[in-house]
Amino acid sequence: MTTEPQRRKAWQILPVILILGLLIATIWYYFSIFDRLSGENVQTFIGGFGVWAPLVYVVLYIVSAPIPFGTLILSPLGGLLFGPLWGAVLVIGVATLSSTIPFLMARQLGRDWVASKLKGGRLKEIYRHSEGQGGFVFVLMMRLIPVLPWEVQNYVAGLTKIPIPSYVVATAVGIIPGSTALVLLGDAITDPRSWQFAAAIGLNVAVMVAAPLVASYLRRRRDRHASSAAGDLR
Repeated sequence: MTTEPQRRKAWQILPVILILGLLIATIWYYFSIFDRLSGENVQTFIGGFGVWAPLVYVVLYIVSAPIPFGTLILSPLGGLLFGPLWGAVLVIGVATLSSTIPFLMARQLGRDWVASKLKGGRLKEIYRHSEGQGGFVFVLMMRLIPVLPWEVQNYVAGLTKIPIPSYVVATAVGIIPGSTALVLLGDAITDPRSWQFAAAIGLNVAVMVAAPLVASYLRRRRDRHASSAAGDLR
C-alpha cells in the first residue's frame, strides 16, 4: 500500500523524469542530424522548424535549464534567430518561466538537496544573506550580480519564503539588462565589424559594471530600512 510520503515523493520526482526524458529526446534528435554541437548548428536546427521555431526554442531553453552556462549560448541565439525585439521578449519570458522549475524543485526537495549542488559550504553564507526570509530584493540582487550559475540561483531562491509571484517579477526584472545585452550581441554577431556589434559588446560590459552598483545600492537601502525598523521597535 502506497503511503502519503511515498506519493509525495513520486510527484516530486515525476517532473524531473519528464524534463530529463525531454532533454534526452532533444539531444538524440539533434545528434541524429548534426555531428557536433555549435552555435551555427543549433541555429540551423531550430530555424529548420519554420513557424514552429519559437516553440522549439522555448522547449530547448526549458530543457537546458539544468545545464551550466546553457543560457550564455541560448540567449544570444534568440537574438540571432528572432531579432533584437522579439528575441529579447522571448528570452526574458522563457528564462523566467524555466527558472520556476528548479525553484519549485528546491522548495519541495529541501535544503540538503540544494546543498549538494554547491561546493565549499557556500549555502550557509548565501542563505544568511537572505536572512532566512527571501524577498524581492534578495532575488533581484542574485539576478543582477550572477556570482552563482543561473541554475544554482534558482535552487537557492527556492529555499527562501518569497511568494511565487514576487519571485517571478524579481527574476523578470533582474534579468532584463543581462538578457537584452546578450540578445543584442547575438543579433549583431554575424557582422563583427559593424557598429551594432561594437555597441552590443559595450552594452554587455556596461551591464557587468552597472549591475553590481545597482545591487549594492539596493542592499544598502534594504539595510537602512532594516535598521530603521529595528530602531522603531526599541
